[in-house]
Amino acid sequence: MATTSNILTLLKFYAGKRKSPFVPYDEFGIYLHKYAQLHLEENSSLVIYCSNDYMDSLAGEINQLVVDHQVIISTIKGKEYIYLISYFVEKYTALYKQIETNHSIPFPVLADLPKSVPHSIITRTTGEEIIYRLLDKEVVDDKTLYGIEFSKNLPPLLFPSTIQMSTLLNIALIKIQHHLKKEESHDYFQRKLTISNPGKEISIKTFFKHFTENPIASLDVLKESGETFFYWSQMCYFIKQDYSKLKDLAPEDITALISVAIIELGSSYYKSKAAEKIQKQNALNTLDNAMLNPPYYFNMADIVKFKDSAGIPLLGQYNETELKDHLYEMTQKTVGNEMPSLLIFKVDETEGYYIRKEKVMLLVIRLCNDIRVQIKESISRAWNKIMLEYDSLPEMKDNAAFERRLEQEIRIASPVLYALLTSSFLPVIEFEDNTPGRPMLFRDGRLIPYSELLMLSRHEIYTDTRIKLPFWYTMPVISWILTLIFRKPKPKKKAESKSITKEYIDEKNALEEEKFKRKDEEDSIDTKLTKKRELRKAAAKLEESYVPENSSLDREIEGYLHEWNDRIGKTNFDNLTEDINSLIRDYLRKVIRSLRSESFSQERVRGLAESLVDSPSMMKIKNHASLKRYVELYLIKLVKNLP
Repeated sequence: MATTSNILTLLKFYAGKRKSPFVPYDEFGIYLHKYAQLHLEENSSLVIYCSNDYMDSLAGEINQLVVDHQVIISTIKGKEYIYLISYFVEKYTALYKQIETNHSIPFPVLADLPKSVPHSIITRTTGEEIIYRLLDKEVVDDKTLYGIEFSKNLPPLLFPSTIQMSTLLNIALIKIQHHLKKEESHDYFQRKLTISNPGKEISIKTFFKHFTENPIASLDVLKESGETFFYWSQMCYFIKQDYSKLKDLAPEDITALISVAIIELGSSYYKSKAAEKIQKQNALNTLDNAMLNPPYYFNMADIVKFKDSAGIPLLGQYNETELKDHLYEMTQKTVGNEMPSLLIFKVDETEGYYIRKEKVMLLVIRLCNDIRVQIKESISRAWNKIMLEYDSLPEMKDNAAFERRLEQEIRIASPVLYALLTSSFLPVIEFEDNTPGRPMLFRDGRLIPYSELLMLSRHEIYTDTRIKLPFWYTMPVISWILTLIFRKPKPKKKAESKSITKEYIDEKNALEEEKFKRKDEEDSIDTKLTKKRELRKAAAKLEESYVPENSSLDREIEGYLHEWNDRIGKTNFDNLTEDINSLIRDYLRKVIRSLRSESFSQERVRGLAESLVDSPSMMKIKNHASLKRYVELYLIKLVKNLP
């Protein structure tokens, strides 16, 4: 044996020489003292066992092994003995190896321990605790001998930590298989199951056949789901009921009952795991469906906040790792030559968004419709201001400069739209999209001009802006003279380019916020209007969770309006819009009395919208997802602007 100062190793070596699981404390101390003197030159750490107080040093080591439950100290007739738990672990490991090859050998129980061995060498635990824990995560070592308790009528099962729990479950299945292979037992229990489940004779016969022929395969079936869970439960109950009639249990009877208890707990474990698997899959399906709803693009912070129809967060029904794995699979899994169903695009270098492939074109069109009016109005206002100062801009007369201006406005005012338009997957998606009447975003492999994409005409905007100027601005001679007099000198350093659309949107939002504050100040004078003021505050706070950055409530409402309102012709379009808005306003008048600011949340707004959208008046509208989002936003707007 190699020289070592590991006391546990020396104990095992000395016990092996004695061929005994226990070692007299004093004898081992003398052996250790002589061993240390003999091997001191080879291992200097043994010096502490060479002195006269070596027993004190040994006591410290042994006490630590007792704390770690590696050894047990027991006194027999006034003499102390050291019991090595690893000896019994090895002994029962060898016994389980024999049981695997010879299934007639009964399970070892607590009564099989020699009377001289203290029961404290075993680690007592319940069958449910140890089976669930070790099936969840197999931990194999040589340190523990478990005493597994199943019921008061059964002795604890001795189970070494060197054996995997799945092995114990397989042994239990095979033992019950041998029991049911006997012709009288097979027919008896099959008949009892058949009587208890009328109309399922073929299913029960198949279950019995598969189990008796291949119990290991039955364990694989058990790990899945289905009616076999119920059959296992019933069969175990009938076997226990049959043995309950016996007064004195033989070792074979105890083994059969322990096998049944193990199978019951294993079945229960796999049933719970199957239920968790189904729940997790349902939650992931709910997640996939939620990503088909507005606003269609979501970052990770949005995704972890998703909830199911009952308002329970989806994160918790699956963990973060499972969520990331699922998202990764959806972004990588392809069918044939098609793109993955989930795509990623980045607005900047840090933040990325997920979007379902089938919603990309819809979102691009919606965002184009959203930003079109704002860009047109902001450019018109900016050009008007420049013209009033007798100045001009390159984009007023040059198409290329106008396109550059539009690109800049989209990039800053609608970064999500710009990211989608410049993404690598958009050309492929348009190529795969076979929707009749779909808009064309690319021509000859290149993105169409931004003016065509937004349906904005440089000449039209320029002409409309000039018409709004005072008449003398359009008289050539007079305007030329006034230009020489009033035009401001251009700065030598070129001013930093800014987004006039972004400034326009921010200004509108600021005006709306100022209007909201002014209403609050007016309401504060009259205490009767406190409820409305609180509701408006709740709606304004709720608006932040519905409206993305660089957008506004009116802009979002307008965007979703064009998604669900597919009426052709301005009159039909306006009539349908007004009808739906009237329904929403009438509905709000009915429920306004029951609304409370503290309960005016996303769940409350979602519930109100669902009740309204599912009504017969709105069922004929096809795009229900966009309509529902529109109703939610319109309700928030109405509450926010309560008179």
